[in-house]
Amino acid sequence: MLSNLGRSRRGVATIIAEVMMVLIVILMSAIVYVWVVPAFTSQASQDNAGAAYAEKFETVRAQFATYAVSSPEPVVVCGSQDTSVGCTPSSYLTCGGSITSTYTGNVLVPINGVCLITSTVNGNVYVYSGGNLTVIGGTINGGLEADSALSVTLQNAKVSGFTGLYNVQTVNISGSAFNTSGYLGITTDDCCAAMYAGGRGYFSMTNSNVTGQVENEVGHNTIVNNNHISGRLEIESADLGQIINNVVGSLDTDWNGTIVIAGNTVTGNATCQHTSNVVCYGTNAWCGTGNNRISGATTGTCIGNVEVDVRNTGSTPVKFVQLYMTNIPLAGVPSWQLASGNPTQCGSGQSLTCTLFPIVIPVGDMAEITMGWTPPSGAFPLPWNYIYFIFVSSHQNYVDGYLYFQKGLGMPLQSRLEQRICPPCY
Repeated sequence: MLSNLGRSRRGVATIIAEVMMVLIVILMSAIVYVWVVPAFTSQASQDNAGAAYAEKFETVRAQFATYAVSSPEPVVVCGSQDTSVGCTPSSYLTCGGSITSTYTGNVLVPINGVCLITSTVNGNVYVYSGGNLTVIGGTINGGLEADSALSVTLQNAKVSGFTGLYNVQTVNISGSAFNTSGYLGITTDDCCAAMYAGGRGYFSMTNSNVTGQVENEVGHNTIVNNNHISGRLEIESADLGQIINNVVGSLDTDWNGTIVIAGNTVTGNATCQHTSNVVCYGTNAWCGTGNNRISGATTGTCIGNVEVDVRNTGSTPVKFVQLYMTNIPLAGVPSWQLASGNPTQCGSGQSLTCTLFPIVIPVGDMAEITMGWTPPSGAFPLPWNYIYFIFVSSHQNYVDGYLYFQKGLGMPLQSRLEQRICPPCY
C-alpha cells in the first residue's frame, strides 16, 4: 500500500515537471515572438526583403584631369621685360647670410647662396641659379629678379618695382605688396605689368596686393588665392591652376591642364589681352568655375565635367537616386550610359544615353556617369587637390571616393550597407 502511494507521488512529480517544461517553452516562444520577429520584420521592410543585402556595386575608374595636360611655351629670358633693371648688376652686395639693417645699393644672392632679408634694401635684389631668398617683413625699394633660383619666399614683404621670377623651383608669397611705386610703364605681353612668373615650378601667392598686371606662365602647380590685383591676371600653360577668392581687374586663362576658378570678383578695371572682354576662357584641358562676380563681358567657356564608372557586382539591379559632389547635391542632371553599349532604362523608355534619374545598372554591367562640377561657395580647405563624390542607391547603400586633379580616381571602393543620411554625407 505504501509502495503504491510512493509510485503515485513520483508520477505526479513527473507530470508537474513536464507541465513546467511546456510552460517554459511557451514563455520563451512568446519572448522570441515579441522581440525578435518585429526586428526581422522591420529590417525586411526597410531592405525590401533582403534586396539591400543582395545589392553590391563598386567604383572602377574615373576620368577628368588624368589626361589633362597643359600646352607648354617658352619662358622669357630673365631681365628681358624690365630692361632698366636687367639680371646682371654692375655693383652689388653679395648676401651670404642675412640683411637685418637698412642697406642702400643692389643685393645679389649668389649661385646656390642663401639670404634672409628682414630690413630695407634701397636698390634691386637679384637671385642667381640655385639661390634661396627669404624676405620676412622686409622692403625692396627697387626690382626683384630671380633666375633659375631654388626658392623665393616673401612674407609680409614689399617690392616697389617690377618682380620677375624665371624658372624658380618654389615660390611662396603671402601677405605682401608689389609694385608699390605704382609705375605701370612696363609691358610684358600686355601693358601695366607688375609681376611675371614662368617655369615648371610651384607658385603660390595668397593674401597679397598688386598694383598692375600679374602674368604667370608654364607653371606646374599655380595657386593664386585671396589676392587683390588691380590689373589683369593671366594664368597660362599651368599643369594645375587654382584662382580662388581674388579681386582682379580682368582674368585671362589659356592652355592650362586643370584649372579651378571660384569665388572671384572681376572688377572690369582691365581687359584680356587684345580684347575688350574682362574674362577670357581660352583652351583649357579641364576647367571648373563657379560663384564668380563679373563686371563685363566674358568670352570662351569653362566646363568642369567628370566621369565616374560604377560596376554592379551584386545579384540585383542597382538604382542610384542621389549624387553628391563635394558634399553638395549634384547641380543639374548627370548623363550616363552602360559600358556594354546596351540600351538603358531611361524613365519609362529605353535609350543608349540617359539624363534622367534613377541611374539603373543591370547585374554584371557598368554605368559610365558624367557629371558637371561647380566649385562650392563658402570656406573649403585650400589648396584643393581633389573632388569628393558620393553615389546613393534606392536601398541607401552608397559608395564614395576621391577624384584627384592630377591623377584621377583614388582607391576603388566597394559599396557599404550602413544607412546614411544625406546631406551632410560626411
